[in-house]
Amino acid sequence: MKITAIICEYNPLTNGHAEHLKRAKEETGADTILCVMSGSFTQRGDAAIADKYMRAEQAIYAGADIVVELPTIYAISPADNFAYGAIKTISAFPDVHYLSFGSECGDADLIYKLAKLLAEEPEELSSYIKKHLDMGIVFPKARALAVNDYVEAHEEYKGIENLLESPNNILGISYAIAIIKAGLDIKLHTIKREGGDFDSTDITAPLPSSSAVRNAFAKGDLNSIKNAVPESVMGMLSIIKPQRDALGDMTLFKIKSISGYELEKYYDVTGGVHNRLKIAAQNASTIEEMLESAKTKAYTMARLKRICLYALFDITKENYAECVKCPPYVQILALRSTRKDILSALSMGCKNVLTRYSDVNKVDKSLRYMIKLDFTAQGTLDIINRNNVYNKKMLLI
Repeated sequence: MKITAIICEYNPLTNGHAEHLKRAKEETGADTILCVMSGSFTQRGDAAIADKYMRAEQAIYAGADIVVELPTIYAISPADNFAYGAIKTISAFPDVHYLSFGSECGDADLIYKLAKLLAEEPEELSSYIKKHLDMGIVFPKARALAVNDYVEAHEEYKGIENLLESPNNILGISYAIAIIKAGLDIKLHTIKREGGDFDSTDITAPLPSSSAVRNAFAKGDLNSIKNAVPESVMGMLSIIKPQRDALGDMTLFKIKSISGYELEKYYDVTGGVHNRLKIAAQNASTIEEMLESAKTKAYTMARLKRICLYALFDITKENYAECVKCPPYVQILALRSTRKDILSALSMGCKNVLTRYSDVNKVDKSLRYMIKLDFTAQGTLDIINRNNVYNKKMLLI
């Protein structure tokens, strides 16, 4: 078996994603496409547009052979931990030869070169990073500036400067760092993203982004979506309802109802952000008002939304540290019916495989918190999306 893995959200799956699935299989020579997909909530702290099983089904229709869930604890994490969790999940599978992803630069060698530098972080690079941090620059920007400083002093690294200024490059670099640190023999395959901003809401672009599709869907403009997604995804969108403000109401209530001391215990709450959120919440009647009031250069909108989810699901710093120590597990959302051989191969190398919720009793006990969180998140999304179908087992397609 020769597996190519793809880390994704498919929120929802677009024609661009379908093209990526096709090219990833062809260009890597894979006989199996594994998708590790975020479940009920996304890396930016938003609720998924549709249930994870529905989105996994669309991935199979578009060319994937198996879709597994990226554990919620990692799916709603900052880029480095998002990547760590995804690669940890992939490590449970045998014969993964490639990881495929989209990037602005389209050069896997350059991405790996920078990832290796950042993973090793020589003392000189560390000193450049510290210099920029001491100037009050936030870490992501400080690291990017430090890399440019390093390249100026080391001609052999020319070409990697500015890679950290583009979001998909950053994710690809995070994946590569996680692969290097895990000691996995997985090659990188990347496809250059065309058409400008991946987060653009322009539904008329040649390959509109998921953001554009979600924006049009929220407005009820289904006609404009038809040329942006596969026909089966259009069918999925036609039977789900645009999201209400339920998530915002839930999270705003949670932030208002707890003390600053309690909020400070949650994961990624540092530097007084709990105080900013509490003050903002006191004077806000909507989640948007609270987030806008609390937002700064250091505390981006995405980070604040994730912190709100950590509060909503009671994910403390201690909880997170324990989860990182846990072995990988594989929760299968969907499988191509002709590829049951993947299950046989997986079960030989991984003891913690779930095809239904009741399997939680069969896996390592240390994983129960994480798995329960996955299903709690699914139940929460069902409330947000007013979904009456609560699936608890793998789809065979």
